[in-house]
Amino acid sequence: MLFMSAALMLSSCDDEKATQPTAAISVDNDVLEVNESMNLHFIGDAENVVVYTGDTDHNYELRSESNYGLVVNKGSMTYAYTSPGLYKVVCVATNHADEGQSILTDTCSIMVRVMDDITEIERISAAQVLYDEIFARAVNDVDWLLPLPRKIHYKTSNPSVAMKQKLKFYIPSLSTEVMVNKELYNVNAKYDLSSMLEITTRSHEGTTRDYRLHTLNYGEFKTFSVAGVEGSVQRTEYDYSYYEINMSLPRGTDLSNLVPTFTLYGDNEQPYIGDVAQESGVNVVDFSSPVTYRFVVTDKNYPEIKLESTCKVTLTVD
Repeated sequence: MLFMSAALMLSSCDDEKATQPTAAISVDNDVLEVNESMNLHFIGDAENVVVYTGDTDHNYELRSESNYGLVVNKGSMTYAYTSPGLYKVVCVATNHADEGQSILTDTCSIMVRVMDDITEIERISAAQVLYDEIFARAVNDVDWLLPLPRKIHYKTSNPSVAMKQKLKFYIPSLSTEVMVNKELYNVNAKYDLSSMLEITTRSHEGTTRDYRLHTLNYGEFKTFSVAGVEGSVQRTEYDYSYYEINMSLPRGTDLSNLVPTFTLYGDNEQPYIGDVAQESGVNVVDFSSPVTYRFVVTDKNYPEIKLESTCKVTLTVD
C-alpha cells in the first residue's frame, strides 16, 4: 500500500512537469519593402509564443534592457518595418506547468531583409502660410502645382503672402533623401517659390526620381472700376480661390450695359465670363444680376500648368 501511494505521488508530480516546446516559424517572404507587411506563421508546438522582430524595442539580444517580444495569437501575426535593414527575427516558444514553477522554452530565428526603394512623394505643402498649411496638387507624374493666394483674410486684416515659404514633403519612408535645386532639403529653410523648384528624391537603395514644383498665385483683379466707381476685392478665410466685389453705382445707372476697366497682376492672368475672354475697357457686360469672372493663370514656361479662381461681381444702384 505504501509503495502504491508513493508511485501515485510520483506519477502526479510527473504530470505537473512542463513538456518540451518546439519553436519553428516561417514567413511568406523574407525580403520586404519598408511598410510592407511580414506575414509570420508559427509552425512549432507550444502553449505560448512571442516573436522578437529585431528592430527598435523588439531586439532579442536586448531583452534584458526592456526590449520585448510580440505575442503570436492563433499561430500567425503580421508586422511592418518602418526602416530598412537586415533583421534577426527570434521566436521564443514556452510551455509551463505547476502554476509557472515548471517552465521549458525553445527558440529559433530567421533573417529578414527590409529594402527601402521608395522615391514617391505623396504630398507637398507650404507648411505654414500665416496660420494655414497649403497643399500642392500633382499635375502629372513629374509636375506639382502649389496654389498661393496673394493675400489672406485674417481676422480684420488682409496680410500679403510671401513667396518665400517653408516646404514639407510627405514621403512614406524616413530614409528617403530629398534634394531641392540640387541641395539637401532643409526643413527650416524658406524656399523662393517665385520660380520653379527642381526636386529630386533618392531612396535608401540609391534609386532617384525627379519632380518639378511650380507655384502660381490665384488670379484676381488688381483694380476694378465701373462707371467711374472703384471696387475692392473681398476675401474669405476658407476659400482662397474665391473673391467678391460688391459695388453701389449712382441712381439711374443702366446696369445692363456697362464697360468695366481693370488691371491685373501679371500678363499670365486672363479673366473670362463664361468662355469669353475679357479685356479692360472693351467688353460690354450685363450687371443686372451678379457676374462671375473666371481667372486662368498659366505658367509662362509650362503652358499646361494652369490655376483657376473666380470673382463674383455684384452691382447695385443707390
